[in-house]
Amino acid sequence: MLMRARILPLFMVLVFMTMSLSGCMGLIQARESLEGMRGEPVDKPYADKIGMSHTFQTESLLDVFEEYSNSTSFDIDESVQRIEIYFKVTISGSDTIACIEQAPARYVRPTVTTASGAVLWSEDVCEDVSPTTYDFAQEDFDSLGTFNLEVQARGFGESTLNQFQDDFIIIINVYHECRQYPQEPPCNE
Repeated sequence: MLMRARILPLFMVLVFMTMSLSGCMGLIQARESLEGMRGEPVDKPYADKIGMSHTFQTESLLDVFEEYSNSTSFDIDESVQRIEIYFKVTISGSDTIACIEQAPARYVRPTVTTASGAVLWSEDVCEDVSPTTYDFAQEDFDSLGTFNLEVQARGFGESTLNQFQDDFIIIINVYHECRQYPQEPPCNE
């Protein structure tokens, strides 16, 4: 009888412990089964676009001497695989009228600088540039952080016939790669 009296409290403690721990153990098993059902993650590329374009409109002769200036910034982190820069310039009549290199009246001068201030890409043109693409791999970046695109330009654009209008287009595609899990929103949202 003494043995039975000792076993009963021990049995009650064992039953109580089993009942209270089964919830935690059950959660672990449920989580593991859900993890197995959701599938494997996939590395997916996506691109952020940064664009700058301008078409010159000359209202008076003095407008030709005004410089257009603009800048924008974009972030580069460890997920960035490469940067692609699309560049196109149209300077009306530049195929027949030569560009004066020492003092151009019409020009486009874009520059992309890294977070450390180093120049990643720069151009100085005073004639047409057919669509050109420049690629920069992750190894070309000297630092991570905020990169800047700055443009100084001067051009001419008449609005009567719309025959002579200088313009430029710069599009920067920043290609990222991220780990995409099933049932989660895409990386670029």
